[in-house]
Amino acid sequence: MTDMFRLDGKVAVVIGGAGGIGEIMALGLAGQGAKVVVASRNIEKLEAVAQKIRSETKSEAAAFQVDITDKGSVTQLARQVVARFGTVDILVNSQGANLKRPAVDFPVEDWDHMFNVNVKGTMLSCSEFGKIMIEKRRGKIINLSSVRGIRATLWGGNEGYSATKGAVDMITRSLASEWAPYHINVNAIAPSLIYTELAAVTLQDPERLQKYLANVPLKRVGQPQDLVGVCIFLASAASDFITGQIIYLDGGLTAIG
Repeated sequence: MTDMFRLDGKVAVVIGGAGGIGEIMALGLAGQGAKVVVASRNIEKLEAVAQKIRSETKSEAAAFQVDITDKGSVTQLARQVVARFGTVDILVNSQGANLKRPAVDFPVEDWDHMFNVNVKGTMLSCSEFGKIMIEKRRGKIINLSSVRGIRATLWGGNEGYSATKGAVDMITRSLASEWAPYHINVNAIAPSLIYTELAAVTLQDPERLQKYLANVPLKRVGQPQDLVGVCIFLASAASDFITGQIIYLDGGLTAIG
C-alpha cells in the first residue's frame, strides 16, 4: 500500500512547466520517482526548473521548448520526449491564459488567444501524447481546468476564460470515454483562486478578495502546493479506477450555493 503513489520508472511531461503551478507539480512528480520533462515557450525558465528538479529530487529531468497552439511544435515535442526517454506515461496540461475583459467589449483577439492556448493547446497535447499511450495501452492524462468552468464570479470579466475551462472539462470527459479501452485515465484538476501571478488582480483588491472568501468554507486562497497531492494521486496507480472526473480543489466553494 505504501508504494501505490510511487512513480519510479514513469516518464511525465508537464506542459506549462515553467509556471508556478506547473513547476511545483513537476517537482512533486519527480519527488515520487518520475523522470520529468518540462515544456513551454520559455526555454531559459524551463532549463532552470529542470536543474531544480535534478538538484532537489535527484530524478532525471529535461526541458524542451514548445508552442502548444501549433500542431507541428507539439508533434516535435512528443518525438523529442520519446527520443530522450523512450516513452510517455503521464501528461500534465498546466499551461493556460486568463484575460479578463467585459462581455460587452471583449476583444476578439483576446478571445481567440485564450481558446488557442486553453482549448486548442489541450486538445493538441492530448492528441499527440495520446497516440503514444494508445500504442502502449496505458497512460495518465491530467488537464488543468478551473471552478470557472461551472461557476461564474461575482465581478464578471471571465466570460472567455470560463468558456475555455468548460471546454477543457468536456475534452477531459470525452477522452476518458473514448480512450478507456486503452487503459488511459483522463481527469482534470479544477482549482479555485490559487496564489499565483495570474491571480494578482483579485489578491491585491481587499474588497474583491473578501467577497471571494465569503463563499469559501475553508476561508483561504489556495496555494500551488495544494495541487501537488492531487496531481500525484491522479498520476499514480492509486487512481487506476478513476477517469473522466473533474476534481475541484476549491476549499469547498463548489459545495455551497
